[in-house]
Amino acid sequence: MTICSLVVQAMPQNIEAVNESLNAMNGVEIHAQNEYGKMVISIDHPSREYCSKAMTDMTHIDGVMSTSLVYEYQEDLETEQTTKGDNE
Repeated sequence: MTICSLVVQAMPQNIEAVNESLNAMNGVEIHAQNEYGKMVISIDHPSREYCSKAMTDMTHIDGVMSTSLVYEYQEDLETEQTTKGDNE
């Protein structure tokens, strides 16, 4: 499981189009935004590779000026489940 939090800066005149594009992405949630185009988003997905690709894809959305990774959490569920099974 991987959870990432980002700040996305969009051009103010493109906020609605950027919102639509972000909302169409699997595991992406917009938590806050302002009229200047700054958005706080998260990506929650089992695959670390998917999260990396989603962050890269966001930079190519028309109207996005920048993306900044703020936080990332990764947990290897297979290892955790195996460890729990070994201890039981």
